[in-house]
Amino acid sequence: MQDTVKQNILVGTDTLKQMTVCKRNPIADVTFYDSANVVKQIDSTLIYRFPFVFTEINRKVQLENRAILVKQLKDGDQIPEGQYHVDWIVAFLLVSAFSYAVVRSTSGNIFRGVWRFISFRGINESGSRDTDALFQWNSTLLNLASFINLSLFGYLITIRYHLSFQEIKGFLVWLICLGIIIVAITSRHLICYAIGKASGEEEVFREYLVGIYQAYRMAGLLIFLDIILILYTTFYPVKIYFAAGIFIIGLLYMARVLRLLIIFINRHVSIFYFILYLCALEILPVVILVKYVTGLV
Repeated sequence: MQDTVKQNILVGTDTLKQMTVCKRNPIADVTFYDSANVVKQIDSTLIYRFPFVFTEINRKVQLENRAILVKQLKDGDQIPEGQYHVDWIVAFLLVSAFSYAVVRSTSGNIFRGVWRFISFRGINESGSRDTDALFQWNSTLLNLASFINLSLFGYLITIRYHLSFQEIKGFLVWLICLGIIIVAITSRHLICYAIGKASGEEEVFREYLVGIYQAYRMAGLLIFLDIILILYTTFYPVKIYFAAGIFIIGLLYMARVLRLLIIFINRHVSIFYFILYLCALEILPVVILVKYVTGLV
């Protein structure tokens, strides 16, 4: 520390007073006492290696933490990133959204007739047999949106369950799904018309035909929302959304068949014809389609 000395200082004219005066250290302003030579014993080479030693220790800590985390993980399947995100899907989703918006702004309600179908109301009413309403421009837009949405869902299913049609991929697979849906609905329309003419029960099958289109429209709207959830949300695993979509389609199909049964009962048509129609024109085409698709996979 600084040296302390005592000096005699003249105070006034004839008085001497002894005072303590600290002299400045000639070496430094402050000096430290190191009796054990702790500072001198530090290896100078460690001082220059400090950044490297510090980062090495941090790296070892990170590796240890990573090893502990990896031990707690379970084996899983690695999902390809963005497997459902395809640019051209967005364009068709916009077409569907635009169709729904136009019908909503002009007709006021895109669920017109659909709620009556779900609640099994309007059976045997004249409005439920009006097939001319199926060919109006707003109905055509709803049908177009439904066909697009259902075919997009079918395309996503082929990706989800790794279904491949030989060398056909991407956009062509969606075209195949769209073609299958259009052919299925068109053939169902022609079959109902032909059976109604042949059996003399034209009103029964016209009413059932209207119910078919209502079921497709309702399925198309719900599947549209389901596709949005699949592509752009992460609230739940993707498999839940696919299961929900398949469940919706199956539920609406069962509602359509049940509606046909109620129509047959109210019209006093033999249940035997209902079973015959169901087996020949509902179950058989589905079995043939599944057999054909599985043969392509």
